[in-house]
Amino acid sequence: MRLRCEFSTSVARTDTDDYLRHLVVSIECFGEDDEWYVVGKLAMDQILWSDALADGVPLFEICDNDSQGLHEAHVILTNSHDSFRPSLGIQEVTNHVMFLYGAVFHPSIHRFRQDILDAAFNLFGKESLGLMWMETTGLPESDLAELGFKKIAGKQLIYRHSAWHTPFSDRHPQDVDVEPSPEHEVWVMKAWEQIEGIAGD
Repeated sequence: MRLRCEFSTSVARTDTDDYLRHLVVSIECFGEDDEWYVVGKLAMDQILWSDALADGVPLFEICDNDSQGLHEAHVILTNSHDSFRPSLGIQEVTNHVMFLYGAVFHPSIHRFRQDILDAAFNLFGKESLGLMWMETTGLPESDLAELGFKKIAGKQLIYRHSAWHTPFSDRHPQDVDVEPSPEHEVWVMKAWEQIEGIAGD
């Protein structure tokens, strides 16, 4: 199993949009016919958090200009400021924030969702804060807690820092693979159309 990440980024940063990357992460498995097939997809936003702070660009404007979901996440995370709420206990260096807002997993890989999410939130290293709404992946609260996700009182937003030691990190993923077919990819792409529709709203 592998992750393939697609995004575009500006060479020069002249607008608030330049501090945000829209990522599409494809989850691929190698089939018996020696072809790679998509068995899942993730929609994520990468906020270049430390770059924005260094350049004096308000994080509120970056998130507010992008989407209602990212705006709400920023407000919950920072109380509309440029630093994390002290009550969240985030002391680690944070170069970027990864916000997962859409996920499609073929049923054949449901048992590997923890492994996939851990890899996806670590795509750009350990100095990263991961965010998502509780229901985004369909994982039970106990599995999310194993990954290090914490709840915010009265909110559906959950978060974790990739530098935190977690119960999941104690057991390195092994034998994470399935044998896909073209039908797997067809199923995923049909489900993905709904995610793309939400993202475009």
